[in-house]
Formats: sequence, C-alpha cells, structure tokens
Amino acid sequence: MLQKFDTATKIISNEQIATNHFLLRCKCPKIAAQSKPGQFIHVLIDEGSNLLLRRPFTIYSIKDDEISMLYQIIGKGTKILSTCQQDQQINVLGPLGNCFDLSVEPDPAIVVGGGAGIASLMLLATALRLNGIRLIAMIGAMSSDRLLSVKDLEEIGAEIHITTDDGSFGNQGFVTDSLLAVLEKPTKNGLRNPIIFTCGPSGMLQAVTKIVVDYEIPCQVAMENEMGCALGVCLGCVCKVRSPNAGFEFQRVCSEGPVFNAKDIIW
Repeated sequence: MLQKFDTATKIISNEQIATNHFLLRCKCPKIAAQSKPGQFIHVLIDEGSNLLLRRPFTIYSIKDDEISMLYQIIGKGTKILSTCQQDQQINVLGPLGNCFDLSVEPDPAIVVGGGAGIASLMLLATALRLNGIRLIAMIGAMSSDRLLSVKDLEEIGAEIHITTDDGSFGNQGFVTDSLLAVLEKPTKNGLRNPIIFTCGPSGMLQAVTKIVVDYEIPCQVAMENEMGCALGVCLGCVCKVRSPNAGFEFQRVCSEGPVFNAKDIIW
C-alpha cells in the first residue's frame, strides 16, 4: 500500500484556463514521487477560509517535485480556492485512492473525458504515451470556452476528437457520439485491443458504460463522488457495485476507488 503524506505547501500558480476552470500548481515532492494515474489529493485551504472540510482533487500532472490539479468552480470551496494567490499556503494530503490498471497493454488506449472529467485522465494519458501506446482522446464540453486539455493532449501526440453541446467547436453533440463513431468501424480505426478509460458527469459515465458493455470492450471508470473524510471512514462517497456473493455491495470511492471496472458498477 502506498504511503500517504500530509504536506504543508505554498501555491506556485493558480491560473484560470477556461470559463470557471483553474489549474493550480504546488510543490509536493513526496506526493509527486508516489502518485499514480487516477489517484487524488485532499486539499485544505489554510489561511482565513473558514472551511472545515478538505476538498478532493485529481492529480492532473506531475513535473519533477511539482503536482498540479485542474478544477472547476462548483461550490464555496472551489470558489475560495480560485481566489488563492501565489505563495498562499495550502495543506495537501495524498496520494489517495487506487489507480488505473495498466497490467494489460491497450492497442489503442481510448480516453473519454466529459467536462472537467478530463482532469482525471491527463496523467494517465501522459504515462501511456511515454510507454509508446497509441492514444485516442475524446473530449466533450458544453461550449468552446469550457474545453480543457486540448493543447496538453496535442503535445503528447494524442489523436483528438472534440465535441461540444452547442457546436461552437468540433462536432456538435456528446462525447459518446465520438466514441460510437470510432467503435463502429474497428478495422478502419485500428482497434486491435482497445481499452477505454473514462471520467465525467454521471450521465455520461452511464452512457459510456452501456456502450462498452454492448461492444464488450474493457473499460475503467474514474468516479467523482462527493467526499467527506476521503479516508474510508465516513462512508459518504460509496457507490453500488456487483458482488459475486450478495449480488451487490457498496464500495468507497475514496478507498476501493476512485477507479472501477465499468461492468461492475450498478447505476
């Protein structure tokens, strides 16, 4: 089991990169050295925030002893975080949760990210490309001003498919439309041993799960349930999964997850 580190650190940068989305960088050498794609950190804003609970954020990227997190303003916590400045102190606990399983090499790997869900897939995408694995990246957003990670994915050599709800960039529609278009022509698209990795809104994940079950393609899902303690104690983040004995059981997204086999999740 990987060790967890409780680290007081200062913000290096906290920049807005799209409408309501920010990228925060901080120096956490021990967490950076231990973290695997799919894991997350739990962040406490130390200075004058009056926030009692930490907030969970996926690890977006790692560079030397720095980690970054891409986040969306959703509630009070992320709103306050978006106002934090360089050199402001935060407390970071991590790495937490399990990671993506790469014991079977995909050919190709297909990452499907909806909205800020792409944040949970970028570290994975980078690792896959470093290992020489062909990567198809499918990004969905409400509109062009909310598109994330396009440049980062271009830089690592991913084959990118973009959809927006309003058609302001890429194809109009949902990210699952892009997924179906590729899966429907496996030979043309070079799908020899595809494995899908996905993260995004619940409705999108349900749709992706149905597709991969129909096509009998392995798929790993990174869940983003709300969390309290993020240590497996409060049971506030459970999801329902299939169990060979009882039929189903509840597992903690913060501990047994956040990554689950798509065919095991009961929506």
